[in-house]
Amino acid sequence: MKKTLIAGISAIAMVASLVVAGLPAAQAALNVPKNAWPTCTLVRTTYCVESVSVTPAGGSAIALTWLADGQNFPVDTSTVTTSDSSTASDSSTVVAPVVTIPTLATGRAIAGRWTSTDWSSQGLDLLGYGGLYVEAKTANEFVNHLFINVVPTLTDSANKVKVATQVDNNKYAASLDSDLTISVVVKTGEIKAGVLVGVGTNFTGDYSTVNSQSTIRFTGSPVNVPLAAKSADCSGETGVAVASVRQLQAMLFINNDGQSAFGVDGLTGDMVVSSNGVCDLGTPVWNSTDKEFTWTAAAPHFAPDGTTLNYGFYRASIPVADAKLLWGLDNATDAVKALQVEIITGGTVTNVASTTIGVKSGKVIIDVSGFQYSRPKLKLSLKKDWKPAPPMLVKKTITCKLGMTVKKITAVKPVCPKGYKKD
Repeated sequence: MKKTLIAGISAIAMVASLVVAGLPAAQAALNVPKNAWPTCTLVRTTYCVESVSVTPAGGSAIALTWLADGQNFPVDTSTVTTSDSSTASDSSTVVAPVVTIPTLATGRAIAGRWTSTDWSSQGLDLLGYGGLYVEAKTANEFVNHLFINVVPTLTDSANKVKVATQVDNNKYAASLDSDLTISVVVKTGEIKAGVLVGVGTNFTGDYSTVNSQSTIRFTGSPVNVPLAAKSADCSGETGVAVASVRQLQAMLFINNDGQSAFGVDGLTGDMVVSSNGVCDLGTPVWNSTDKEFTWTAAAPHFAPDGTTLNYGFYRASIPVADAKLLWGLDNATDAVKALQVEIITGGTVTNVASTTIGVKSGKVIIDVSGFQYSRPKLKLSLKKDWKPAPPMLVKKTITCKLGMTVKKITAVKPVCPKGYKKD
């Protein structure tokens, strides 16, 4: 079973067509709030956005503060003391470099922004926006699967907050800074994680539960996403993107009431996949007969200029416990030699992408990048000729006695000679 996202008019609108097959009736017991979740408070402690932080390239993490629409940081009215010292001061002039901040347009009004008093001094305003808004809500009104979208914001002189949009394409959000690493923590109530799907580079996710209340933390950097005006633009080699936006998003497919996120029971719920092809981005499809995963990541073939080709990546982080369940890999390091990735375009296997398989921190990491869109299929499977290495035979030593005679016997299954007794 696959849960998937289909292309829509924009990255936000695409969740309206989330396809979920075979939801059990018991799922109705969980009712996740369908509207945008608020910021966590002493009163609202679940189904809320708890924190947001950003880390500039080469810098330290900056915890952001939530300011509701109409609010701003308090003005420091403390008195500035002027020195009357007669000590001569350096009158030399230092010319600061001129940095041009781009002008952005504004879109819909939103509830507020996550920002910092150091936003400008840390260079976070170089792309023209002054904060972030984290919109967390269900993918549509019919499901409990969670969609989280990080968008840039602009604030006017009255502290009214709106989404920052592209000047020449006002329907679409302005691009986020790809040099930033953004971390978001969301309190997700009774939700049980199935698979976390990210739109971003270096995307990681962490799921934890305390007293039956869960928390999702995800971290990543915005990635360029070619957006389609309609799903047909993501098929064939003629589709042209209506816009390109650097985005950071997360989709959490839940695993409540025994429902597997993609049809395999007993998995950990810690699998994370990410890509920039959002037309058909979703959970993997597992073929139990062939023991193989298949994914589809789709986007228009061309960038908005109609000439530049769109390229993509796909990354999967699979817990070693899941790899053992799926492929019988008792030794996690076997994954490097045992698994293979194929990229299938139009029924033909291609090798034009960069592919790596590794094991790190208890996860099997699959990295595929540099393939062309529109709709490649990626297949992860066991190599047909792979066989696990025979287990190391461990020898042990026993002591055998016959009267005053003592013998040491060393073997895989040591046995005392006839007449001797094991000491």
